[in-house]
Amino acid sequence: MNSPVADTVPVPRFYDAFAPAAPAAPPLEGGERAAVAIVGAGFTGLSTALHLAERGIRALVLEAKEIGWGASSRNFGQLVPYFKHDQEHVLQQFGAGRGERLIAAAASGPDLVFDLIERHGIQCSVQRNGLIFAAHSPAGQAGLERRTAFWRARGAPVEMLAGKDAEALIGTPYYAACSLDRRGGTINPLAYVRGLAASAAKLGATLRAQTPVTALSRAGGQWRLKTPRGEVTAETVVLATNAYTERHLWPGLRQSLVPMRAYQFASKPLSENVRRSILPQNQPLTDTRHLFSGVRLHADGRLQASADGPAFDETGEADPAKVRRRLLAVFPQLGSIEWEYRWAGWVAMTYDQYPHLHALAPGLWAGLGYSGRGIALATRMGSEIAARIAGVPESELAFPATPLQPRRLNGLARPLVSSLMAYYRVQDALADRRRRDALRAAR
Repeated sequence: MNSPVADTVPVPRFYDAFAPAAPAAPPLEGGERAAVAIVGAGFTGLSTALHLAERGIRALVLEAKEIGWGASSRNFGQLVPYFKHDQEHVLQQFGAGRGERLIAAAASGPDLVFDLIERHGIQCSVQRNGLIFAAHSPAGQAGLERRTAFWRARGAPVEMLAGKDAEALIGTPYYAACSLDRRGGTINPLAYVRGLAASAAKLGATLRAQTPVTALSRAGGQWRLKTPRGEVTAETVVLATNAYTERHLWPGLRQSLVPMRAYQFASKPLSENVRRSILPQNQPLTDTRHLFSGVRLHADGRLQASADGPAFDETGEADPAKVRRRLLAVFPQLGSIEWEYRWAGWVAMTYDQYPHLHALAPGLWAGLGYSGRGIALATRMGSEIAARIAGVPESELAFPATPLQPRRLNGLARPLVSSLMAYYRVQDALADRRRRDALRAAR
């Protein structure tokens, strides 16, 4: 379960249809030495490799399957300047000093991604026109208002819209209010991760795909990474496997996460008149319900939607009819929706829903656990790991290196999370019903 070599769902054909090909990454054959060996060719690993290369440090990247095989190619594709928790929680959890640095790091995550895309000429269908967060309930609206006020006080381009203004922005009267954050945007995540790989390789990084690491050990001050057809010796190792972390890779690392399955759908192209009426300024939409609610419109008129389904079953599928009903409740002008593409992947949730940076042993780093905020946060994590390897002082970095905390009750995580998701589904359904009743009463 959630092994990169065991997942039967391939890289999404939808994203692959408008992404450049991956750069050459022949499997490792024989022995190789590296200053830094990185396990995992996703956002974290390739951002680390690219930022190391920009500092003149060459890395060797080992990938069990193909570049971007994991969540990096399977996610919704939006760049979010927030953690899963709100700013008050961050400050309470980490204190004023570290908390402010973390908030600033998350906020600048989209800027970092956009800058890499521009500087390295990465072709990934980038749209930098903001993100819409809509209130599906009064409590959700209050939360958005607090967050918007926090950022407006700091001069950020974030604003609340209500009533007709919200309806014009989203294309539906379903939501009473929304927050528009102009710092974010969308990309083709598969194209982006391939672009990171190509850029790192151009600057001197070495890429090895179809090369799973079967054992990791330390001897004589060096790390040894065994693979099916070779071995790597490195001074420093970075584990960037996220939800696809193998149990044998490092004791307790896999048990510090709760990998969950996430699902995506993409429709056939909508008719011209319908697509003009939905998200007319091309921002993606996420609402404040507990479970997946993302909606975005692509340049070819396809509607993409995220969905929840069986959380721990890699052979399961989300219910397309349920996703269709949710979208029709929000956008009745759709009439009908025909799904042409669907895919799934593992998302790494941490128990505190913050990313974790671990110094596991001398010269051994791990960065993982983005809890659904992977593109910007993982890119930022890679830049910080590269900075640490290069000797940048702790005072100039945001992510703290925290002790690894595998959970003894990890085996209970699945039933507990499944129960929580069932509860969230009920809560979301009740909020949707109350919103529909309010709309009917308003008419």
